[in-house]
Amino acid sequence: MIEMTFTHMRRPKRPVGLLAAAGLGLFMSMLVGCAGQSIDPSRYTLPSDTQNAAVAGDFRGSVSLASPRMASYLQDDGIVMQLDDIRIHQARHHLWAEPLDRQLQERIRQHLGQALPNADVLRRGQSAEAPTPALHVQLDVDRFQGRDDGMAVVRGQWRIRDDNDRTLSHESFEIERPLEDDGYPALVRALGSAWDTLGDRLADTLVEVAVTAETN
Repeated sequence: MIEMTFTHMRRPKRPVGLLAAAGLGLFMSMLVGCAGQSIDPSRYTLPSDTQNAAVAGDFRGSVSLASPRMASYLQDDGIVMQLDDIRIHQARHHLWAEPLDRQLQERIRQHLGQALPNADVLRRGQSAEAPTPALHVQLDVDRFQGRDDGMAVVRGQWRIRDDNDRTLSHESFEIERPLEDDGYPALVRALGSAWDTLGDRLADTLVEVAVTAETN
């Protein structure tokens, strides 16, 4: 059995030209044979402490968060590395400890709770104590992975609707964060930081569209 490991994945220190020259050779050098070996997988959760979110505004309604819809290749347990513009690698021994969509939903719920302290931020299906304005958020995620230049990448789109199913905001997002160290733990932390940045942007937008929802 052959496993590709990124324990020595580097932060982006080298010039782009050198990265391009190393290219495939860099990753081929990381191939390790594990025939006849039993390797215990490492399992990861996103950092439990969200970054301190700045208060986005005085929004006193409710926010209902659907579970993020993940690209099919992000629905498995293996943490994903993007090797180049067309190839990805899914780790066999570096795995998410629980489904990624569940982790992302809970993390952004906590972050929005900090950014919108007067709002009722709920998972879809929960009853709101502050029913109006009621906003519904759907996130679609098509990138949540490391990249071979030492960056963590989060990409997708959101849609915010009101109770009458009118779309109030539909925007794409793409957020990149450099790894602060080598390896999968640093990648997971960088992905968590990128997801918190998305939470900040989403909180600001929710405050803006709440005005539209209340006046129409």
